[in-house]
Amino acid sequence: SIFFEKTNSTFHIKVGTSHYAFCVDQYGGLEHLHFGNWVGMHDFTFLSETDPALNFEPAPAGTQYSMGELLRMVEDEDDIDPHQLWMLSTNMKNERGGDWHMARVENLTWRLRNMWSKNAQEAKKVGGAQKLLQFLDKSSVPLHNVAEEMRVEGHQPGRQGLKGTKLLEVSEFGTGDFRTPSLDVCFRKDGSRLLPLVYKHHRIINGILPSSSGLPVLGKYYSEGAKTLVVDMVDTYTEVKVQLIYTIFPSISAVSRRMVVKNSSKVGLGDVDLMKCMSATFDFSTDDWHMLSLHGGWANERHINTRRIQEGMIHLGSNRGVSSHQMNPFCVLSSGPPAEDHGHCYGFCLLYSGNWLMEVEQSQTGCVRVNVGLSNTHFSWHLGSQESFETPECVCVFSDSGLGNMTQTFQRLIGERLIAPRWQNLICPVLINTWEAMYFEVYHDKIIQFAKPAIEAGVELLVLDDGWFGKRDDDTTSLGDWVPDLRKLPRGLKGLAEDLNAMGLKLGLWVEPEMVNQDSQLYKQHPEWVLHHPARMRSEGRNQLVLDLTREEVQDYIIDAVSQVLNSANIEYIKWDMNRALTDAFSAALPPRQQGEVYHRYVLGLYRIFEVITSSFPHVLFESCASGGGRFDAALLAWCPQAWCSDNSDAFSRTRIQMGTSMWAPVRCMGAHIAACPSHQTHRTHMLKTRFIVALWGTFGLELDLNKLSKQELREMKDLVSLRQKLSKVVLHGEYFRLPGFGYPGASHSNSAGIGDSHVYAWMFVTPEQDRAVVSAIVFHRDTVGKFPSRLKLRGLRPEFHYVLIEHVPTMVEEGVFNGVFQPGGPQFKHRRRLTLTGAVLMEVGIPVHFNFDGDAMLLELQVGSGTPQESNGVHSLFNGKRHAFASG
Repeated sequence: SIFFEKTNSTFHIKVGTSHYAFCVDQYGGLEHLHFGNWVGMHDFTFLSETDPALNFEPAPAGTQYSMGELLRMVEDEDDIDPHQLWMLSTNMKNERGGDWHMARVENLTWRLRNMWSKNAQEAKKVGGAQKLLQFLDKSSVPLHNVAEEMRVEGHQPGRQGLKGTKLLEVSEFGTGDFRTPSLDVCFRKDGSRLLPLVYKHHRIINGILPSSSGLPVLGKYYSEGAKTLVVDMVDTYTEVKVQLIYTIFPSISAVSRRMVVKNSSKVGLGDVDLMKCMSATFDFSTDDWHMLSLHGGWANERHINTRRIQEGMIHLGSNRGVSSHQMNPFCVLSSGPPAEDHGHCYGFCLLYSGNWLMEVEQSQTGCVRVNVGLSNTHFSWHLGSQESFETPECVCVFSDSGLGNMTQTFQRLIGERLIAPRWQNLICPVLINTWEAMYFEVYHDKIIQFAKPAIEAGVELLVLDDGWFGKRDDDTTSLGDWVPDLRKLPRGLKGLAEDLNAMGLKLGLWVEPEMVNQDSQLYKQHPEWVLHHPARMRSEGRNQLVLDLTREEVQDYIIDAVSQVLNSANIEYIKWDMNRALTDAFSAALPPRQQGEVYHRYVLGLYRIFEVITSSFPHVLFESCASGGGRFDAALLAWCPQAWCSDNSDAFSRTRIQMGTSMWAPVRCMGAHIAACPSHQTHRTHMLKTRFIVALWGTFGLELDLNKLSKQELREMKDLVSLRQKLSKVVLHGEYFRLPGFGYPGASHSNSAGIGDSHVYAWMFVTPEQDRAVVSAIVFHRDTVGKFPSRLKLRGLRPEFHYVLIEHVPTMVEEGVFNGVFQPGGPQFKHRRRLTLTGAVLMEVGIPVHFNFDGDAMLLELQVGSGTPQESNGVHSLFNGKRHAFASG
């Protein structure tokens, strides 16, 4: 719910169990008061009244002149410039008290401008000016009597301190707040950069406010129960308007924010350039603040990094044209070191796929500001008269019980309000991808042979990766020519789809439509369609150039080309790749003054392409990819409900990557496959059990040639795929928990949940009914011989329920004498007998887990019930031989 207390001009936003509050201060600005647990509709203005002003800090405009001083300034003037008089009137203060009534003055200035337009000559006369000012000083009646507008009246709350030390909802450059601003503009006519904003009015609407520029927003597909607060702010001199938009959803402790700037200037200053325009500013009072963020690189994405906030600035972001492998548009601010199961934390996630910026600044007072939005590097946006600019949406989640609760809120919010409803209950099909098995050698007959064992293993979808189009025998040619290579596919995609469908497999396809090779028909026809400066040498990445998606004709070409492919055959899945960052970001289609818009216009063009194609082919499942996880952001989930986490499928690497990704992304969105061994990325070898458990923690697929497996290994793979199908609903649609407090001596509590340097990790999933659960644990390096790990304590269970523990896929060991002691071979379970334990025991006491060797792992299923479960321990067909061949294949 959203409330406005008129008596103290305070907004109260109740979101789930949390409380977001801010007020209109004495200057007409928006002062932040509280973001935390709901405490009721109290007058919070005492929070701002007790902070002292800092010496030598400048006061905002509006504190210089009294009414008497203004009259003395104009009494001897025969000719008063209306603009000058108006500017003087905005600098009045009340002579009868120490508080400055800027919101009241804002009413005066609007009335003054209105009277000028009616009788300019009278306004120039001294007597008229005196009478006018005296009348306005007594007036606080709103200019417009509109029901949904709530103007500020009378005495306003606010601290005695100045603007530079306030907690604010929006901050403008150059008006007394010296922290990093939310907004920076430049008026072209005179080069001025000032935009002091004051509250004008607000409205509360049911539902969401749709994007005006095609940006993804929460609630686009399902907005039931949502409420939106739109606060209009204005620069009273230029009349440039800024809208702050707050959207909430029932029972979810999150606030989404964005900003719209409109150049409605009427004082002849002409066009405006936006130099910086953040989606949201969040200010926090002094605390022991720590930050968690996600960092990495190609094949090493989204590792968890934590640090303590100290005085100064931290910049997170990307200027690569994509959200990037290196940093993810997500961070967490926690009170104290971030912990999985306790403590206050605030998670920030930007719904955007291009250049982004998060600024975390601790000021001299100890207060912390978090700015989230577009990167202002090589950014400017030209606003002509009456033109508007809209920022991407930023989502802020509050949790009073640590990172785990924050994650669950993000995952619920994205699953319910961002992903298209047709995919919300999706059980991702088990797929096999041709890339690591075949690379560019994708010939029809070879694909059919590749598919035969996949069918036997229970695979549902075959994805034809790179190499099927143009003359694509390597990465130097044919991007842009989305026509099947008849040398490889003599019956085209249609013939391949028909043969695979007849065998019981669906067909999926890899595409990279945003790119073009110089050696292609498309480039020969339209060399001007690539991003580059015509007088400079271009740079290439992976032998390819980037198409100029700021051009509508290029967008239309991609839409038509992909649509023709999808219409040509029964294709039910698209893997949409993007294998290089943007450089030479110059568009020959834009005038010089708009070259700072290229990066953002590129992203808007991409969103338009996705909107048109996915609307035209709603049955096709799209997965996004960018050299692996280079564009794994929340925004693309609006069209692509799953994303390839990383080109690195090594089980150890993926554990850390997926642990970080799971901080905000639903598990069912995380593309994860069992890949061949040794790993193509790390050359490490892991047993199939461990690779399976890590791939189960995502969409699940295969990235290897099943023809190279023995009959025994193929049977094992079939059993694992069958087990995945059995557990998939719990894993993909259950509540997700990282499990802290598990590890060997010396490990910190949070290590096993991904924070800090760890060699042991654990996680689990629980159904909404809490009657089933799946638990996984993995050890990287068992270098603590003779030492026992702590007990693994589970989470999210019903304390009074009795759970039967079923251990799947036990570890296989060889028979033999080791260190003089005989060791029997065969399957080794972590527990020698079937256990039935209460949820209270599992969560408070925990269960012992002993790993056999490096890379060992455990997979448990928990079921509630008094009867005997359908299956006994393990998948028995896996254990026909004494020696298990998991490490090969």
